Amino acid sequence: MENASKALIIAGAILISILLITVGIILIRSGQDITSTGASQMASQNIQTFNAQFTSYQGKIKGSQVKNLLSQVRANNTTDKSHLIIVYSSIAENNISSTKDYNVTLHYNGEGAALTGTSILGGSTITSESGYIDSISIQ
Repeated sequence: MENASKALIIAGAILISILLITVGIILIRSGQDITSTGASQMASQNIQTFNAQFTSYQGKIKGSQVKNLLSQVRANNTTDKSHLIIVYSSIAENNISSTKDYNVTLHYNGEGAALTGTSILGGSTITSESGYIDSISIQ
């Protein structure tokens, strides 16, 4: 009788241990889900913040605004080597008239692939992350 009661106590202890281990694993997994969700939201906000610097220039704008855009792209390319932008234009930077209208188109990288071209600001090949503006066309 004494052996049977000791066996029941040991079996109960084993079941409680298994239950505690299961609860611990569930808590760890839910914490990882929360962490990965938070990280993806931060990445999305970083992309939006970066792109917001340039989206106000999209569409038909004056040459003076184009010059401001080029200055901003140049400053970005100097300070942030991880998100370089190539500027395509058939017009040389010093030939942009401040009073003339230009059409500016922003291009977003969808695959995180390398982009090759000749920028009017210098530089020719970049690799950018998905979702970031990687090139701008001025016409």
